Amino acid sequence: MNFEIAPKSTEIKANWDDARLYCFALNIDGKTGWRLPTKEELNEIYESVNDFEKAWYWSSTEGNGNTAWLQDFASGGQYHDFKFYGNGYVRAIRSIP
Repeated sequence: MNFEIAPKSTEIKANWDDARLYCFALNIDGKTGWRLPTKEELNEIYESVNDFEKAWYWSSTEGNGNTAWLQDFASGGQYHDFKFYGNGYVRAIRSIP
């Protein structure tokens, strides 16, 4: 992985727009540049040892104009759903140079 995962203590539930804004504004010990992971990055995290809840997590990957992709950390499935439909879990990542 060429990215850092934010600590579990920063995890929230939000709709997709709020999730993106939350990640963008996140500052952890002076570290900025946080973002929602892509659906590929979320799948990479799912396949590794992780402390994510067995729940749905938003990705930054959009479907059509009204949907975005989520990763199910219970089954490993990926699905797209309406961005404003409900609250998914949010865990930010930041690229490591």
